[in-house]
Amino acid sequence: MAKHVCILIMLAMAAIVPAHAQSDDFGIWTEADFEKKINKKLTLDGSLELRTRDDGFGELDRWSVGVGATYKLTDWLKASVGYSFLNDNNHKLYKDGMLYADYWGQRHRLNVSLTASKEFGDLTVSLRERWQYTYRPEQTVERYGAKTIERIDLYEDELYDEKISKGKGSNKWRNRLQLKYKLTKQWRPYVNAESTVGASGLDKMRYAAGTEYRLSKKHSFDLRYMYQHAYKDDEEGNRHVLGIGYTYSF
Repeated sequence: MAKHVCILIMLAMAAIVPAHAQSDDFGIWTEADFEKKINKKLTLDGSLELRTRDDGFGELDRWSVGVGATYKLTDWLKASVGYSFLNDNNHKLYKDGMLYADYWGQRHRLNVSLTASKEFGDLTVSLRERWQYTYRPEQTVERYGAKTIERIDLYEDELYDEKISKGKGSNKWRNRLQLKYKLTKQWRPYVNAESTVGASGLDKMRYAAGTEYRLSKKHSFDLRYMYQHAYKDDEEGNRHVLGIGYTYSF
């Protein structure tokens, strides 16, 4: 049985890895989570995350910190709430590819989730429904180069003007379906698919395959591959991601 499940996981990984397009980006996302079990139902957590883009270690993309709480409503249903502070490295380009803005911007994110799960022997199937609200405060952004293509005497690093980006909030609905298999006491391979829906429809899809490794009751690790496909003019775009995670429970 375990051998058959491993084969299915490998086939699923191959199925979700699309052909690498030249325009797709590659990044490494690392995360450290800390969980404190208050009682049988309530767990508090904190997290630190660091993301890179452009050939992995090429450039820092984002760092973030977050806090949250999870409450077990029933044996099969959990509710959670969380807040994250995001600090993003932004690049803005003209249509011809010339850089016109390069700056760090902050965002505040709140999420509320419900996760239902069902066990079939060693296989666990779960569905997470999440509402996500993100607010970007007002910020003054320096822009470089001219607004038109007539830039014979201008360079990317020549200051053109400043623009005030007003504060803006956005609502997203995220849906994630996941299959996880208890291969041994330590290894738990999984596959999942997640959609992100905004006010104008489907924004992006994420497909991931990986495994958890539970070293002990307190220490566990996570290694995964993820592909993100953006359906709209998303700033993140299409991405291949290597994810590395660590969780400390106490």
